[in-house]
Amino acid sequence: MDIITMEDVTKVYGENETRVWGLDHVNLTVQQGEVLAVVGASGSGKSTLLHILGGVDTPTSGRIVVDGKDITKLDDEQMSVFRRRKIGFVFQAYHLIPVLTVEENITMPILLDHRKPDKEYVEHIMDLLGLQDRRKHLPNQLSGGQQQRAAIARALANRPSLILADEPTGALDSKNGSEVINLLKNSVKQLNQTLVLITHNVDIACEADRIIKIADGKIVE
Repeated sequence: MDIITMEDVTKVYGENETRVWGLDHVNLTVQQGEVLAVVGASGSGKSTLLHILGGVDTPTSGRIVVDGKDITKLDDEQMSVFRRRKIGFVFQAYHLIPVLTVEENITMPILLDHRKPDKEYVEHIMDLLGLQDRRKHLPNQLSGGQQQRAAIARALANRPSLILADEPTGALDSKNGSEVINLLKNSVKQLNQTLVLITHNVDIACEADRIIKIADGKIVE
């Protein structure tokens, strides 16, 4: 089953002689449960692809279906609800709220959606990511690897269909980076989710089920 379908998707910035193609007629399908790595040079269109898949940015043209929903037809409010419930984001900068504990950071997006966290599920995620003994710690009391684990747990907590990760190991050393990727992959597989991962690290990309390379806004291999 395809969880992502992109049909002839373009993203153009600027006009006339200043026009830049962020994405140039991209066609892509991703299957449910797949781990897909996206590689390419800086400015190639990797982050644009991820932001458009996550509904953070809108395409200039084309059609995008995520988990059975054509997100190009959603208005801003509908997209916000869809994003909260169906998509989990993991970034290089952890974006944890400094005054909240690990547990509070994990459950906050669910509470913002006016829903009650599934305590058993949250406990399972914290077990899975080795955070039980850090649940009452503030972000500044954690190592970089632990902060990234907490960010991953937050992304998983609302049971999204799709996880989008933009250089999630960029701020970590190689040991912690490898550990975080393995935890992320295992979590996605156990929870039957799909992962699209941007990385500059060849070793990490090779951990994926499939790799695509982007150059000048196009999928080239």
